[in-house]
Amino acid sequence: MLKNYLTKKGLAALIIVTTIILVIYLYNATNKIESETYSSFTEKILDDLTHEENLLENIGITNAIFLAQRPAIKDALINNDRSLAIADLKKVNRLFQKSTRIDNIQIHIHDNKVKSFIRSWKLKKFGDDLSGFRKAIVKVQKEHTPFFGFEVGRVGLTLRSIVPVKDADSYLGSVEFIQDFARVPKNFERKGNNHLLLIHKKYLDTATYLTSAPTVGEYKLSTNSFNEAFLQAAQSIDLEKLKKEKYLLTKKYFFTYKTIKDVEGNALGMHLLASPAENLNTAVSDAKQSFLAIALIIYISIIVILSALIILRRK
Repeated sequence: MLKNYLTKKGLAALIIVTTIILVIYLYNATNKIESETYSSFTEKILDDLTHEENLLENIGITNAIFLAQRPAIKDALINNDRSLAIADLKKVNRLFQKSTRIDNIQIHIHDNKVKSFIRSWKLKKFGDDLSGFRKAIVKVQKEHTPFFGFEVGRVGLTLRSIVPVKDADSYLGSVEFIQDFARVPKNFERKGNNHLLLIHKKYLDTATYLTSAPTVGEYKLSTNSFNEAFLQAAQSIDLEKLKKEKYLLTKKYFFTYKTIKDVEGNALGMHLLASPAENLNTAVSDAKQSFLAIALIIYISIIVILSALIILRRK
């Protein structure tokens, strides 16, 4: 029965049909490879940012806990003795200058009523009620759990680590360790990436120092140091399209982003991220070539098998 079907014309038609099916399959598969490579590149860029964020969180929370556990800080809050805490913070500042790369640390101590107790950079300003606009401090007060993240201040998006200060089960207040985010883009860019920290324009009533900062769509740049060429490239893209599709490829850059949210989940801004387009194009090309090489081997194998069947048919 098999021999009756294995005519030359039948096998030729089978080869043609197989070739057409393979071409259609290759077209769809290569498009899928391209899409999957875009997705994997997006994940890699976001993973690089997450790595840097985790390092900052570990540093910030660890240092805040170190301060919150100092007896002088606890005694100062218990006895409402600001001079005791100020003297201790000066000791801590000298310690940091001696043993770390952190100069002139910024520490904000709050009492158990969410009022400012000490600002290390502005000692004469204290006693103001923070509960109306410092949601993260209120959260720490209510839940007695640490907070790490961004909040909006006059200079824009500020990275804060806040931990409770407790004496046994008594809540005394909280300590806030304020970090400079500028080092993150530098470390991030060493991996071949690009980064802009952007805050939404609707927060300019609070972030008054950013009124004249460069604009990117509906956002303002929230850092002093940035790559001018990358900023110009960012200003020319469609951010709404980027948000919808999660990534965007231009001639020079492959863009993606991460939304920055406050303690209540409200969007404050975004990390605008990118990798050189040539890196992505190379990865896509390599992936396609590897796949096509395998497909070619399979196709040749099919042709060999069909040719062998023709030979057997003749015999």
